[in-house]
Amino acid sequence: MKLSIEFKQPVIKTVFEWQLSQEINVKNESGEVIAKAEIELLTLNKHRDALASYAQIDSDDENTDWEIPLNLYFKGQNLSAELCALLSIKPNIKKAQTHIMLEAISVLPEYRKQGIATYLLKQIVEEHNKAQSITVLSMPMDKFVDPQDCEEEHSKAYYQLLNLTEKSLRQTELHNFFTHTGFIEYKVDEALLAEPLTFDFFVASTQSILK
Repeated sequence: MKLSIEFKQPVIKTVFEWQLSQEINVKNESGEVIAKAEIELLTLNKHRDALASYAQIDSDDENTDWEIPLNLYFKGQNLSAELCALLSIKPNIKKAQTHIMLEAISVLPEYRKQGIATYLLKQIVEEHNKAQSITVLSMPMDKFVDPQDCEEEHSKAYYQLLNLTEKSLRQTELHNFFTHTGFIEYKVDEALLAEPLTFDFFVASTQSILK
């Protein structure tokens, strides 16, 4: 199957130019979108590190998936020393670091189990090869996506084709996918949480995914 990749222009997520969102589509030879990913790109530096960046995002009254990562496994603009060692990342205390949050990744049911999700993931990290990390808060898509809430018609049409209530992958399948594509599971100390998490946490580097 001949595939093509389309990276939409990144746009400012809220009011901060260092927090961007981007849509990436995989198309078949007919030009139909058969897989899609939505990511956030967050750039941190030594003057506005993880905690300072979170404080700004939080003060903007926006719910953010970055809350736990920025507060738990970052130091400065880098991942913690422990995670850097696990992922064979060399921290840089001088330069800004970009980190990716994989908000959603999906493949139409009839195209699954053909390596397309892995292809899409690798294309993302090749495009953003200078990013230090990629984080996933993993749960079945029917738990957080409602096609009717999509603002753009092309996205609404795509997510309707996923038939999420019947065809959404289960937590165990997602766990297997991420652990087999270069991610490590990050276990959060339950004593730090007000309530149990409803998702699994995974972290990877661009290098661990490309391996």
